Amino acid sequence: MQVSSEGYVGNVALVKRLFRWITPFLAAVLFTAAAHAEDAQSMPDRLRLGVVVATDEGARDRVEPFRLALEEIADLPVDLFLMDTMADAVEALSTGKIDYARLSPSAYAAVYQLCSCVEPLVTAAPDDFPARFYAILVARRGAEQVTLADLKGTRLAVGGAHTVTGYRVPLANLAADGIDARAHFRALVEVKDPVEGIRAVLDGRVEAALGWSTLAGEAKNGYTAGTLNDFYVSGERGFKDLEVVWRSPPIPYSAHTVRKDLPDTLKRRLRAGLMDMRREAPDAYLAIEPDLPGGFEPVVHADYRPVLRTYENDYAALLDPVGR
Repeated sequence: MQVSSEGYVGNVALVKRLFRWITPFLAAVLFTAAAHAEDAQSMPDRLRLGVVVATDEGARDRVEPFRLALEEIADLPVDLFLMDTMADAVEALSTGKIDYARLSPSAYAAVYQLCSCVEPLVTAAPDDFPARFYAILVARRGAEQVTLADLKGTRLAVGGAHTVTGYRVPLANLAADGIDARAHFRALVEVKDPVEGIRAVLDGRVEAALGWSTLAGEAKNGYTAGTLNDFYVSGERGFKDLEVVWRSPPIPYSAHTVRKDLPDTLKRRLRAGLMDMRREAPDAYLAIEPDLPGGFEPVVHADYRPVLRTYENDYAALLDPVGR
């Protein structure tokens, strides 16, 4: 039997070409199979969801659409744990009693301070604007733009030492910007709420006040929400005499938080499903975010830096009310 050299060479070349094509294909198949096997081995049997309900006696029924939607997203059974307070959710996450909870920004910072064992997936928006708000410092409008330097030696209206945007976040982030509020201002004057601080600016009791704002929408209306909007809606005189002198970095409204030790595949699945929830399952979305109907946006740990600062040692003395 004779074999032509041309045929032999052609067959060898064909085999080589097929080998070059099929090798990466097989490698990809094997890699995917290995990844699926690894995910299956590390995937938990179920997901433990914690929800803060305070005094809401019908909370279990109200949250049920969200729990069911989360089961479909995670492809796992979801157990619901009702928490009386945000502090209970912080403790449960930090000790591993639950895997997932919807937290406030300050609660997220608190649990991260305790264990560094959590990460945020998404935050909710109140409307179609970016899902962020700001701590702000407001003063009476001048002939020229008022600056922090212009306010040195004046009086600043602040909230109670426990308030987030009325005290803790602005004082810590002013310090991060190089302004020690206790040294910069002649006095920190406590007021009952941010709108009262605005009134104090206008009637001369103080020269500046702290508050919060979305800084989105129309400035002439006090923006979409916040202290300036509250004052504008009240109809009181003097709104046009106010201006924002300083703002903190943006802060997410909420933190849908999970433990870091959940499989990365599950965390990606949860984030993607939550991002689609307002469109795919609006009843489930509103069951967990009734006050923020604008939908979910992705977040990362660094987005909460303005609030995380309030738990750092560098700012502890500044935030201590004893020093007031």
